[in-house]
Amino acid sequence: MRKSRFVVCLIVCMVALVGTECWCEGPSVEVHGYILNRLYTNPSMSTRFVTERISISTIAKLSEDATVYTEIYYHPWVTDRVLGQAPNQYTAEQGRVYFESAYVDLPLGSGRIRIGKGRQLNFGITPSYPNRRTSQYGIFAETFTQDRIQGFQWYAKKGYVDGGLSFFTDQNLGTRSIGECAGAVAGIDTQSHICDRDNSANNSGRMAVSAKIGMTKPNFQWHISGCVGRLNPNQLGPVQPFVPAGVTNTDTTHNKFAADVVWNSGPFFVQCEWAKGRFSLLGITGYQISVGWQPKGKPSYVIKWAALNNDKPPTDNPITWNVQQLTLGYVHPIRKNVWLEINYEKNMTSNPTGYADPDNDILLWEIFSGF
Repeated sequence: MRKSRFVVCLIVCMVALVGTECWCEGPSVEVHGYILNRLYTNPSMSTRFVTERISISTIAKLSEDATVYTEIYYHPWVTDRVLGQAPNQYTAEQGRVYFESAYVDLPLGSGRIRIGKGRQLNFGITPSYPNRRTSQYGIFAETFTQDRIQGFQWYAKKGYVDGGLSFFTDQNLGTRSIGECAGAVAGIDTQSHICDRDNSANNSGRMAVSAKIGMTKPNFQWHISGCVGRLNPNQLGPVQPFVPAGVTNTDTTHNKFAADVVWNSGPFFVQCEWAKGRFSLLGITGYQISVGWQPKGKPSYVIKWAALNNDKPPTDNPITWNVQQLTLGYVHPIRKNVWLEINYEKNMTSNPTGYADPDNDILLWEIFSGF
């Protein structure tokens, strides 16, 4: 049934695209996409080829200064998530079919306003592919900036000074699995950590605001940003392992602050990111340093180090352990819009005495094909 719904959805989308010229004046709608085909290896699981993601996006130019953008991800290897408690359970497909963006972008005052769903523009460094430097997001972005938001986002730049303000539905608390990939066994090949999650099937029903200000020059930029929101008291389950025995957690605090600096000289760059957040009763401090050589159209190299530190003592539950991650990246262009990328993730933990690190390192070979 779910597969049939997805097929029907694809057919409707294709029909809509074919019929674009019937309701748009001239060639004002563009369709783009990309495919990520990967070969994964992990110390404790079998090696396998996987179509990691298929992305289809459209951009419509409504006028000289107004656009509409949509993008959908399809992850063939991801299964539906089952949410809720029996007998009131339901599935959520956003892990497999993910509505990444759906917004209109318009001029407003001295800047622009984006209305709808898309990447967070006004907290930290927006982790688009060029900004995150590797195909893998990494633990820092997963915790603080990866998931999309839905609301109003205003941003502007005057001279070298830029910044903005976002008002949106706050995200839920959730977890992500370090070392997750097709074929990985949860809890053996992976380790969970607390993060923000965009869950369209279980909206938080709470609002948040973020703001960002800084300076962007051709070879140097810095920004500071903050986000203040409120968690739904019925969605605090992910931090339960940090709650002392016999205590009922009612803390709905959800505040984050970030600072980032990027410097480059030709193809050489250094990118430093820091963030501190309060996720209910849990405080998480994260940082990431990326250094690399990325000449346009030539092979590039990246080294990225990241860490997440919880402000609660670790227990025998791995989700409470501090984590570190070293990522090595290499990109080899094959031709225009096609390249080979290799990412190696060395994942580490600060685990209590007597507990071993999960065997969750990843080596992936990826062919990116854009069209």
